[in-house]
Amino acid sequence: MATTAKKPGLTIGNGGSHDIEDVLKTLGGGGNEGPLEPERMPPPQGYRLAMSLILTGVTMLFVTLVIVYWWLGAKKQELATPKLFWISTVVVTLCSLTLEIARRQLRRRQEQAFQLWLYVTLAFGSLFLAVQYVALRQLAAAGFFAGKNLRAWLAFFITGTHAAHLIGGLLALIYLITKSRYGDWTALRRRLSLDGTILYWHFIDVLWLFLFSMMFLWK
Repeated sequence: MATTAKKPGLTIGNGGSHDIEDVLKTLGGGGNEGPLEPERMPPPQGYRLAMSLILTGVTMLFVTLVIVYWWLGAKKQELATPKLFWISTVVVTLCSLTLEIARRQLRRRQEQAFQLWLYVTLAFGSLFLAVQYVALRQLAAAGFFAGKNLRAWLAFFITGTHAAHLIGGLLALIYLITKSRYGDWTALRRRLSLDGTILYWHFIDVLWLFLFSMMFLWK
């Protein structure tokens, strides 16, 4: 007569090695577990490669726009500088600062503070877009219409293109916040994702400083 040891949902008998393997599989203690499941996310090198490709593409786009701006001689025409652009410039610079604070909080394993500063960055980024929109409306109200002034037309187009890329940064922040709260990221993958997002934001911030100087300050 077989001797059995009962456990909830589990019966061990004298049926040989197959019973032992089944027990080990159930308990997670060994046995033939089969091939490992593939990773559901790209390896760390994938994040670096993706960010390099993104920044290269954005750089080529704006280098082309800058060349067109100078080649057409747009700087020779008059263009007012709405004061709100100074405010938006300060705001977008604060985005880089708050992201660095968020990275520091993550290194200190201060989870709540880390997510708080991501939300602050998200708010500053949204504020930047709102201020940019109002500033462009002020520019048009001052008589600098895109259809009558080449420099104004390029200013509208380049500023809008930059805003579109900053929206991409906001989407990256939303994704990072969501995965940090509800996802299954490892600490390494979250740190790499944060580093990539911060690098993108630093690039977008410096890019605006250059574009603002080129379009509105260099007479």
